[in-house]
Amino acid sequence: MYLHADQLPEHTVLRGYDLCIVGAGAAGIAMAQRLANSTLKVILLVSGGPGDKATPDRDRQSLYHGTTGSFLRKVDPVFLHRSRLNMYGGTTNHFGFWARPLDPVDFAPRPGFRNSAWPIAYEDLQPYYRDAHHFGQFGPLNYDDMPFWEDVLYGRCFDSLPGDNMRGAIMHAQYEENLHDFQVQFRDELKRAENITVLFNAHLLDIASDGEGRHVTGLNCSTIVAGERGKRFKVCARAYALACGGIENVRLLQLSGNLGNNQRDHLGRGFMVHPLLTNAATVRFDRVIPTEIRNFFREQQIRLKPPTDDGGAYQHMVTPLVNPELVFEYLTFNAWGVLTPTPEVLEEEGIGNFRIILNFGADRASAVVNLNWEQAPDEESRVLLDPDQEDPIFAQPVAHVDWRLNDADKRSARRALEITLDYLYRHGAVSHEMITDVSGGAEDWTLPPHEGALETGDHHMGALRMSATPDDGIVDINSRLHSVDNLYIAGSAVFPSGGYANPTLTIVALALRLADHLKEVIR
Repeated sequence: MYLHADQLPEHTVLRGYDLCIVGAGAAGIAMAQRLANSTLKVILLVSGGPGDKATPDRDRQSLYHGTTGSFLRKVDPVFLHRSRLNMYGGTTNHFGFWARPLDPVDFAPRPGFRNSAWPIAYEDLQPYYRDAHHFGQFGPLNYDDMPFWEDVLYGRCFDSLPGDNMRGAIMHAQYEENLHDFQVQFRDELKRAENITVLFNAHLLDIASDGEGRHVTGLNCSTIVAGERGKRFKVCARAYALACGGIENVRLLQLSGNLGNNQRDHLGRGFMVHPLLTNAATVRFDRVIPTEIRNFFREQQIRLKPPTDDGGAYQHMVTPLVNPELVFEYLTFNAWGVLTPTPEVLEEEGIGNFRIILNFGADRASAVVNLNWEQAPDEESRVLLDPDQEDPIFAQPVAHVDWRLNDADKRSARRALEITLDYLYRHGAVSHEMITDVSGGAEDWTLPPHEGALETGDHHMGALRMSATPDDGIVDINSRLHSVDNLYIAGSAVFPSGGYANPTLTIVALALRLADHLKEVIR
């Protein structure tokens, strides 16, 4: 059911809900979709409107402006409002749903690089990865089935040689708007679900709790009218889930008296993104690289025909679409290969996980090396409130993001490129030219507007990390705040580590897992 907060009388108190989900991006919509037609009565608070598409409303987006630390200002001064969208569907409106699960090694502690580890196992997320995978209509969950993907891509990775420290891996993307815009894909399902109320123009101001901050008693909210604060209202439920993204979730807890913070002041600490060097180096080979190897690294549109019975095989379709309507019988998405390090080299080197995209040139004998890598958790890289700047609508302190890279991150980037170049020389490279400079210390980077500049991936992770005990993080293994008995966090802020994979598939998997957990504990 759709409802507009503008239609509520001033100071309405909405009651009788089992669960209130705040935020309708990838995490919030995934939870709502999972709970549709269940026995739980759910209200989903959406900052935007049902017709949101492509570009967010200017007034609402102004709430996502904020301030940045000195290092982030050098790298990406518009990071805060460029990399997140305040609208129905959230940032799914502007992304291509690049997808891959985290690797098993990403869940474990790796002494020498990071001690923080997921308190859940890779196997715990496997069934939820399978369900999350269907959000992108990606076909079989078989990223590691290299023979399958070599057939589909008409390609192969470089031939394996003794002593190789790298191997091929598969990435997916979904660019179809009706699928990657989650609010479009699941709009009708959520609108029809009798147990789901989607409340539009609903902005959470702060979270009310009991005197000790152990139990949430309600959410104080407001509408926006013509760029100004509108009607105030309150939402009361048995349980609450914040799904507003890796920065805004932190800000809302801080606006609510640092709700959920632990004795070690971890709230907002350990903020991570995936650092990027999209033009790290150019590599030249001694020959034209075979077509099938270039095909492996070339992003291609894939059409798969689903099996007609359980256990059947997916068929790769290459015949022309004589009837355009036949496209609806297939799963259509993009796929390509990348290079990644082996788990053994990560353990030996004590560096972050990383991914290499090779963009081959028109001469077919050279390639640009694109590096994306895992940032080490750092307590000084953090999200704070800026008491000196208020948002233009509700006059609340804006978010201040003091993103930092430390010496471990610089070493990860430097060794990742050295390992990659060594691998490529073993497979026919004869020369290379560095575009970016990875020498020096933690803050010594090639910066914009240089073509080899350090960039920030739009993946906000880690500032509310999941931990087995309250001393080591903010949420427990079920994404509930350790110190608050009915408040949960959905999204990548709970990631203790980020690997190299784009986080959306893991965000959705965790959201589905949380929804299933809430079905049990609320019931």
